[in-house]
Amino acid sequence: MKNTLLIILLISNTIIGQESNTLNLIPKNAELTEIIKYDTLFKPKYPDGIYLSKKDFISKKVNTSKAVELRNFNKKPIDSIIHNPYFYYKENKKKVKNVFAISYKGHLYFQIKAILENRNKTDRAQSTNFHNTFVRVIIGGNNYLYTEAELVNQWAMGTAVNFGIVGGIIANDLIKGKGLVWDFKNEEFNIFKSCKDYNKFISTKIKDDIQECKNHQPNIFKVRETIDKINFF
Repeated sequence: MKNTLLIILLISNTIIGQESNTLNLIPKNAELTEIIKYDTLFKPKYPDGIYLSKKDFISKKVNTSKAVELRNFNKKPIDSIIHNPYFYYKENKKKVKNVFAISYKGHLYFQIKAILENRNKTDRAQSTNFHNTFVRVIIGGNNYLYTEAELVNQWAMGTAVNFGIVGGIIANDLIKGKGLVWDFKNEEFNIFKSCKDYNKFISTKIKDDIQECKNHQPNIFKVRETIDKINFF
């Protein structure tokens, strides 16, 4: 009887597990292995500190007068490096606002507000409820700095959504949201709003990597691979 109950429980867990992983955004096991090896916590060569403006960032003029600490969505300080944190000033425990970027322990973070204020003009509908959070740069090179952020079309958003929670469920902690790049040449952010939008961006650079748009969003893992390719053209 005990053996029969154990088998039933195992089968039930398997079915539930399969049903909870039917979202197209969740990667297969092969992709999970690939991306763990691929995203090795990239560190660009930006001195640690705060880059108050886009101009400061471009010129690598860093402000080191105030130390910062990284906090999660529960506003608790943590030692580990996460993709989408808040930053707080250590001296007064106030949230860091209205800056362009922060280099923290060698990891570069863009503030979401700065991304939205310096985005390409075709990306104006993209928005979020968490303007003061930051996202970590995942890939970098001569042409682009690549990251991912939980952004939605503000006209389709409807009610407010807690992206930090919902996004984590959809992304399975590997897909971080919509892909976007800091374009060194044009000095702006380009957000990949959809698969078609991404294909338009990539078609003038490497046609072989144009994706077949089976879903609204492109395959993020293939996007990362392609950005890595074009970064050294």
